[in-house]
Amino acid sequence: MLPILLLLASSIEPGQPISAGASWAVAPDDGPRSFVEAMTGEQFDPRSVPKIRQGDMVFTGESMARSLLDSVDAPLPSLDHPPTPGVLILAMDGVTIKPYCSGTQMANGALNCSPLVDKETTFPPVSSEQKKSSIYQAMINYYADFDLVIATDRPPDWLPYTLSVIGGTSGNAGYENGICGIANVACDGAKRNHVSLSFSDSCPGDAALTAGQETAHNWGLEHTDLMTDIMYPYVAGAGQFLDQCMDISHATGDGVTQCGYVHKLYCPNGQGEQQNSHGELIGVFGPKKVDTTKPTIVELSPADGGVYTTADTIEVYAEVEDDSNFVGVKWTWIDGLPPDFQEDGYSRCTNDVCTDGYGAWKTVEETWDFIDLVKPPAGHYSFKFEVMDAYGNYASQSVEFDVMGGATTSESAGEATGDPDTTAGPGETGETPTSGGGGEETGGETGTPTSASDSATAGSATSVTGVATIMTDPMMDEEDGCGCRSPGLPPASLGLLALLGLVRRRRR
Repeated sequence: MLPILLLLASSIEPGQPISAGASWAVAPDDGPRSFVEAMTGEQFDPRSVPKIRQGDMVFTGESMARSLLDSVDAPLPSLDHPPTPGVLILAMDGVTIKPYCSGTQMANGALNCSPLVDKETTFPPVSSEQKKSSIYQAMINYYADFDLVIATDRPPDWLPYTLSVIGGTSGNAGYENGICGIANVACDGAKRNHVSLSFSDSCPGDAALTAGQETAHNWGLEHTDLMTDIMYPYVAGAGQFLDQCMDISHATGDGVTQCGYVHKLYCPNGQGEQQNSHGELIGVFGPKKVDTTKPTIVELSPADGGVYTTADTIEVYAEVEDDSNFVGVKWTWIDGLPPDFQEDGYSRCTNDVCTDGYGAWKTVEETWDFIDLVKPPAGHYSFKFEVMDAYGNYASQSVEFDVMGGATTSESAGEATGDPDTTAGPGETGETPTSGGGGEETGGETGTPTSASDSATAGSATSVTGVATIMTDPMMDEEDGCGCRSPGLPPASLGLLALLGLVRRRRR
């Protein structure tokens, strides 16, 4: 039976007031916030399940590994989500990784945390700019066929991305000699914020190849038995993800294939013991494309400039359109904050870095709910909504309104904590995206693409195509999928949209 474990006290419960002191501010009840909870209908703490290590692969309680799902009586996920673009950040300038994340997360690249380390560990930078450039170019070549943006500067923390830490030795992380890298694994490829470690000083001639394999583990690939495939368990000089069915290699690990239910979709005759490395990555990301179209905010509610009474219920939400099915969004409460949140602010965003988050696999066209104000205190209220796609195309819009009658803002709703943002109209771009936390604005503008040699310039990050840039958050370094589908084959990734409540609706 699945263990029912309470979340941390600071967690926001869907459909419940956000704090005891703000009973009038209710978190939207739009479904579970995690994968396993969506499948089981029970609260679940992934930290309660012991992690499994197989060579350079680490399976945690959120990995969707077969053994871990069986251990909590969770069903195999239904794999019917379309391919989704992704973002991969190469951290080669030195970074400190913590073993634990906030809340019940197991790994989050934006928060520099992962169970790949047992204690806070600092990885040194790659030894030279020439070597950084070489690794960067090799990674572009490995992933050239897939809709994956590769960059060296980080985007805003609320845009989901996978973090590849490159530098140092296996000894830095407490691993034995001979280990070139290690990675968190997500069998279904759905988790976009996992972490991998590639020890460039332990395997100096194969740092790029190691990073290529470790990042692919993040998206559900296991080892294969062909030396010409990047997923061969030993360094062999391979430089591509092979588009053919290959036997799973158990040269390392305990001999158990954890992601076989995904592999079977691409190699039916293999019964889960064969893998098509290229086909599965196409299923996760889709084929490479160029995206220069910014998302459109088609509706923001309530209407800007409205006037309400203390007897009203006001639903704050947004609806977005984009030519991609992958976006990051962030809501920030600016004016009228409840007293409990005056100091730290209140926000809701993707990538689990805000006060509240969104459930797994929320699609672009669904409603992005923020907060329900049920008979709110009198006062002035304002909110900001931001949206960005994988290629850094960005839009934002703000809304403000007044509630009349009853208690004053200073008595019940708290003093205003920021000036309302009135500079942006519907779908406007050009603003600086905000980082996670209290809604302060940081970062740079999107603009001219950078090359590998100057990719460290603040405010831009080179994509895999060299065409688009990602807006970055300069405070990031100071802080702290298998959406599988292959042509002619069934789609693959979490198919729990009904359980997650992801049914498009317009709310009035």
